[in-house]
Amino acid sequence: MSNFERRSVVFFTLVLTHYRVAFHRALRAHLAARGVCYDLVYSPATGPEAQKADVVDLEWARCQPAWSMPFVPALRYQSLWHWRKAGLVIVGQENRNLTAYAAILGARLFGYRVAYFGHGRNFQAKNPNSLAERWKRFWATKVDWWFTYTNGCADLIAGYGFPRAKITVFNNAIDLSQIAEERAALDPAKIIALRARLCHGSENVAVFVGGLYAQKRLSFLIHALDLLRWDIPDLQVLFIGAGPEAHIIQEAAETRDWLHALGPKFGAEKTLYVSLGKVWLMPGLVGLGVLDSFAYETPMVTTQLPYHSPEIDYLQDGVNGVIVRDSDNPQAYADAVHRVLSDLQYRDTLIQGARIARHKYSIEDMSRRFAEGVLRAMK
Repeated sequence: MSNFERRSVVFFTLVLTHYRVAFHRALRAHLAARGVCYDLVYSPATGPEAQKADVVDLEWARCQPAWSMPFVPALRYQSLWHWRKAGLVIVGQENRNLTAYAAILGARLFGYRVAYFGHGRNFQAKNPNSLAERWKRFWATKVDWWFTYTNGCADLIAGYGFPRAKITVFNNAIDLSQIAEERAALDPAKIIALRARLCHGSENVAVFVGGLYAQKRLSFLIHALDLLRWDIPDLQVLFIGAGPEAHIIQEAAETRDWLHALGPKFGAEKTLYVSLGKVWLMPGLVGLGVLDSFAYETPMVTTQLPYHSPEIDYLQDGVNGVIVRDSDNPQAYADAVHRVLSDLQYRDTLIQGARIARHKYSIEDMSRRFAEGVLRAMK
């Protein structure tokens, strides 16, 4: 087998989502500059995945059908045969991803190396010792390399007995350039007019941006906001998003003229509404939305929970956001939000921290770290 063939890497993903495109483009460029060929393989979205608006195609990537098991359609397999001469095969760490197991077993036959891409475990799993989680842990140590989201994930994987020196922490990120452009293009007159129309001119505006589902703890949040409004009579709260528990917000808005259920907003319109806010409400599950809060320079207030996504590692309490330790105490949450709204110096400190974090957790940094990991994994 030629050295050229071994200077190639292939990344398998079951679907290609819009928010990953910038990363794959940047990674491909980084590797090309180092003489490494980068191939991306994805499959057409099916079932619920096809109904989402975030799956895309990419001109230079290869769209390859995935086979499903007849009686267990969630199990998917993408053929590895065409890519058997690659130097490194990267696969997602998902129990349903049969490609991962085939890649691990095929490596013994064809001599390529295999790397996992993922968290190390399902952070939202109700039982961390379930059969599914134990199965995931078993296979976690059967690869040659790991590409993982955060330092916390790396510590977890190393705890399974996998060599820490063979783990690349790439700091999972999304492209925030559009938000920066939209904020720069904001018309101050439009902000003033919207604030007057929607918020009665109040500067004490809080925003919630995200999916409206159980793990976001919406009822808890409304309770905390009711308490908060006793101390801040001109409080206005904007809810931006949709989901199965949207009715909780809609019903609350019917009896609270200061609570506004705006539904989903996108692009420049979303940026305009978020620009009214001084604090980002997220008492439940935190994921990549923490990066949005950094980009909008709107400090996030969350609570300490066991099921946050790995990106919670980016939020440093009192530095670029707030983590309320007493997660079941709505008064404690209300007090934390109150401080961000009322203490100008404290809020400015959080904003400065968010600006630093925004540059640290970027697509450029993520792709560079990943490329360096690829080169190390292929040695």
